[in-house]
Amino acid sequence: MNVVFVVSDTFRRDNLACYGPSQVKTPNLDKLADKSYVFDNAYLGSFPTLPNRLDIMSGRFSCVDHQWCALPKDTITLQQILSASGVVTQMISDNAHLVEDGYNYERGFDGWEWIRGQESDHWKVTPRDIELPAHPDKLNRANFTVKNYLRNTSWWKSEEDRFVARTVTEACNWLENEGQDLEKFFLYVDIFDPHEPWDAPEEYLKMYESDYSGDNVFYPYSDVWQEFLSEDELKHIQALYKASVTMVDHWVGVLRAKIEKLGLEEDTVFIFTSDHGFLFGEHGFLGKTYNPHPDKGHYEAFRMLSEIRRIPLLIHMPGQKTGQHLEALVQSPDLMPTILELSGLVVTESFSGKSNIQALQCGVFYTNDWKFNPEAIHGKSLMPLIRGEAQSVREIAVCSNTLIHHTPVVAKCSIITEDGWCLHYAGYYPEELKDSVILNRRLIAPKAKKIPIEPALFYLPDDPNEEHDLIQSNKELAEEIHRRYVQWLEEIGTPEEHLAGRRKFMIRRGDRELS
Repeated sequence: MNVVFVVSDTFRRDNLACYGPSQVKTPNLDKLADKSYVFDNAYLGSFPTLPNRLDIMSGRFSCVDHQWCALPKDTITLQQILSASGVVTQMISDNAHLVEDGYNYERGFDGWEWIRGQESDHWKVTPRDIELPAHPDKLNRANFTVKNYLRNTSWWKSEEDRFVARTVTEACNWLENEGQDLEKFFLYVDIFDPHEPWDAPEEYLKMYESDYSGDNVFYPYSDVWQEFLSEDELKHIQALYKASVTMVDHWVGVLRAKIEKLGLEEDTVFIFTSDHGFLFGEHGFLGKTYNPHPDKGHYEAFRMLSEIRRIPLLIHMPGQKTGQHLEALVQSPDLMPTILELSGLVVTESFSGKSNIQALQCGVFYTNDWKFNPEAIHGKSLMPLIRGEAQSVREIAVCSNTLIHHTPVVAKCSIITEDGWCLHYAGYYPEELKDSVILNRRLIAPKAKKIPIEPALFYLPDDPNEEHDLIQSNKELAEEIHRRYVQWLEEIGTPEEHLAGRRKFMIRRGDRELS
């Protein structure tokens, strides 16, 4: 069985009509959802882009012992296991972060192709004189990233030159020239759109906007939007994003059509997902982390809010004609064991109420250079859900920034229970980190200026937008969810040096400590 895996960066779950009413036009993904398993409660694990890819490739929650980093040398990856087991693996990606500066996320693939030019990619050096489309104080790293991107794209003449178009075209060419002749393959397609900069052709933008004439803030920095944007500019940004989403949808449709044309539909699993969402004015913010104009020299994580943590996940099985919604909590690390099981390398067995991954072929995970233990991964195969053998694979979903800095300013997470409660938790400061924390050579203020760091509790069935904090009237429940969270961290082997800042749980009202 073949697997085509597509991840689209910053693709919000609510873009798709299968998850509820949507203002975004996604006819191809809607058609796919109609004959796929639609996971209604799919969540990211580690945040943001690279930690999420590490989760997917390793089957582990990387947030407990890594941050944004190159692919660790000792990490055994999905593609590495597949390749060693006789499955031909290919990566096609325009996501520069995976491979630039030695980040090495192509390791383990039999072949890989990098579509050059996205965002920060040092590719084109001319033209030297670049005119910015908006005031530089509204743009994220205007004189570096934005100008770099505009140089890289100055040669474009049509939609076919866009990154998603070139990435999908390369994937289609690979399927036609190589993939269709293989007994088994895993094609990993990493599409950076609709991540900013939002730069879809005008025909897509006209679907959502007709008369805007202001600044084109196509790559804004992250802040309280009203502090640097007008309402018209925010609406323009929303339109730019929707246009990019619809462009992605079109090209996913092109890829799906190629699979069908080549006769691969009956023997190919197609998976579509994302890594995280984005705030477009919800909760007063624009962005996915609080990262205001660089001159302010400040960085914080947003709370892991629903618009950020919930992701789309569609799995189309070979020849599937009808769709089905699955309610279970699932997360990004679950994709690795799922693909291993789809490839016939592992089987899921239940023991004492827990699902365990067992190798089907003795010795298949061992080579002269490395060995892989299926019990070491955190993810749970989703195949028991798809086969109707199980109603759930995990009791809680944990969506988290990295824990390794022990600071509530950065290490925010949310814990979601099967019955719909969500606890926002940020840990606490060990003594040695109370004054300041150095992260990526930036000084992080010891107290969050805009983002709350105290715990909060929401009941999502009644309050999906997380507007009514119920923690004061549900103190014992909040403590119980926190206890389950700490137990989960212990079960997955979180190093004590990173777990220490998570064990204490305090609810505050003003300056008075309640627990």
